[in-house]
Amino acid sequence: MDRSWKSKKDRRDAAVAFLKKTITDPRVRSVVLKDRKAAHRLFEELGEINVPNDVEVICLGPSTQELDRLVVFALPPDDTSSEHIDPLKHWIAAWEPYGLDPEEIPALSKEAEMATPALH
Repeated sequence: MDRSWKSKKDRRDAAVAFLKKTITDPRVRSVVLKDRKAAHRLFEELGEINVPNDVEVICLGPSTQELDRLVVFALPPDDTSSEHIDPLKHWIAAWEPYGLDPEEIPALSKEAEMATPALH
């Protein structure tokens, strides 16, 4: 394996190689949508990267119904006040239909501003 999991650039490059194959090869796409273990193995093979065993690779189709089947939370620290919890701050797999508004989140607001011209 040429790429290192510790390198964010290597992980991105591996993801690009993997995603390209899911677009160009319907068999790969079908397998990774049905089988998480196969998705892990194929991400490792196609991305030419050692993916740690404790990393879960989950592939979903682009439809709203499929995206609704994934919920991922980053739990708040133990000492966090339980009053006024913003679920989207911790709902890391949130996508637009869940109300993720880039204008309300400062880090994303700047990204949205830069991306807006490309959308026109």
